[in-house]
Amino acid sequence: MAIGDKLTSRDQLYGRDSVDLLARTLYGETENDSESRVGVAYVVANRKNATSGEFKNLTTIEAVVLQKNAFSCFWDDNLAKCLAPDTSSAVWKNCVGVAQNLSSFSNPIGDKLFYTVTTLFNKLSYTDNGKLYYDFPGGSTVVITSKVALGAHTFFNYTL
Repeated sequence: MAIGDKLTSRDQLYGRDSVDLLARTLYGETENDSESRVGVAYVVANRKNATSGEFKNLTTIEAVVLQKNAFSCFWDDNLAKCLAPDTSSAVWKNCVGVAQNLSSFSNPIGDKLFYTVTTLFNKLSYTDNGKLYYDFPGGSTVVITSKVALGAHTFFNYTL
């Protein structure tokens, strides 16, 4: 199994090398936003290394990136790009480089566990009584405890 091999179904992602899975995630999530690529990789690493909270039992890259609804690039309507990345593209090669060498990049997001495109974050967030709130699409409203904007994405942590 080579990194970037063409796959035909989501099920074929299971059992893949962690570099391959992380590179596919970065390719799907940041194809047009190289500025936030390392940040997204560190979200994956932060979730994998979490010792408490909702991610504490996700101890592998596979468990993190293939968690149901965790990364939009693995949703059915976005999946094709991740199953068959353009392995000759500069973007893919950069995603593989980040995935292979993440520890050599400084962490630009700290302990952040979540992110979304900044335009959506701005559209779905509001301030009330001095607190910043974010309405997850189709989900709950949370209080943002910290955030960092990087490239086209906003990285954040929250409390309920």
